[in-house]
Amino acid sequence: MGGSRLGKFRTLFNTVVLFLIIGLWHGAHWKFVVYGFINSLHFFPIILFGQKRKFSKKVAENRFFPNFRETYGILKTFTFLVLVRVFFRAESLEKGVGYLSEIFSTSLFSVPLFEDRKLALLTFFFILFFLLIEWLGKNNNYAIEKLGLKWNRPLRWGFYYLLIFCIFYFYGEQQQFIYFQF
Repeated sequence: MGGSRLGKFRTLFNTVVLFLIIGLWHGAHWKFVVYGFINSLHFFPIILFGQKRKFSKKVAENRFFPNFRETYGILKTFTFLVLVRVFFRAESLEKGVGYLSEIFSTSLFSVPLFEDRKLALLTFFFILFFLLIEWLGKNNNYAIEKLGLKWNRPLRWGFYYLLIFCIFYFYGEQQQFIYFQF
């Protein structure tokens, strides 16, 4: 198709085609076509304005907190990916559009209702806990690679067993593996 050697317009076209194929690879449904197309849009500024990767190093390297630019990049990328994944997980294109319209409705500013507040609070606690573990282990190959190496053995193994227990205790309902259909 010419790659990126035939100018910016051709590169944009090739990028869209590539991501449409990636979308169709996930399934022959319009929601995957839209998913692929929106993902291709993420690369348009890079192609049009010749931006190179600005953040090729680790976020907050040798610092505890990221700077403003890194925080903005994290939030921008996370938000974009979450919104695009709505189409991937929705039952249909129409439902995906419906989900997005509900996300950006006035309900965005209302307090969510939880049937079981204790479970909601516990879930929130675990999310914060695991985010903290991921952040503290950001310079490792995986988050808990070096976590607790200086702890005495019973405490370290107790922590590992607690993690395993939490995984099995809070596993939720069984779902089919997303790529099982392929």
